[in-house]
Amino acid sequence: DIVGLAGLLGSGRTESTRLIFGVEKPENGSVDFKSGKINDPLSAINAGIGFCPEDRKIEGIIPSLSVKDNLTLALLPKLSKLGIIDSNQQSLIVEKYIDDVGIKCASSEQPIKELSGGNQQKVILARWMCMNPILLILDEPTRGIDVGAKSEIQKIILKLAEKGLGVLMVSSELEEIIEGSNRVFVLRDGVTVATFEREEIVES
Repeated sequence: DIVGLAGLLGSGRTESTRLIFGVEKPENGSVDFKSGKINDPLSAINAGIGFCPEDRKIEGIIPSLSVKDNLTLALLPKLSKLGIIDSNQQSLIVEKYIDDVGIKCASSEQPIKELSGGNQQKVILARWMCMNPILLILDEPTRGIDVGAKSEIQKIILKLAEKGLGVLMVSSELEEIIEGSNRVFVLRDGVTVATFEREEIVES
């Protein structure tokens, strides 16, 4: 399923995603997932949640690190034993996802800051794909990238959903929400004011 969060700027879409991933704390109540309560990003990751943030350059990538290091950032604890990274396993995983997602780079050792915005976003997507999450939160997944890369990323998202991954997507582009979502929640001031199922999702 792909669930869309729609609403005007300031409606609480991004805040909702950050609450679900544990980046921010709720003033009241709690965030419950089927694997348990979400208190912080680590508990969210352990529960099977991935998060592609709105600001790719500030919160998504580490510019000075390589494609390989950025892609396996969340996976490093599973690739390490006694503080030593299994570099062979890391390389195999990176090459697999570079190929699967279609990341265009000179090599996995290339600094991610040298890649186009679309390829940087693919690396972030691959970072969570290799974690085999239950839920992937996407906040403005195609913002600031060219039309070709946008289409490729949209296809990747649809393919992931078809394979059984739950996707929660925020987008300022109404067309993107309409085309991809099975259900849409409309927010205003942090409150759900309308819900639309697949056959009801139309632009008006």
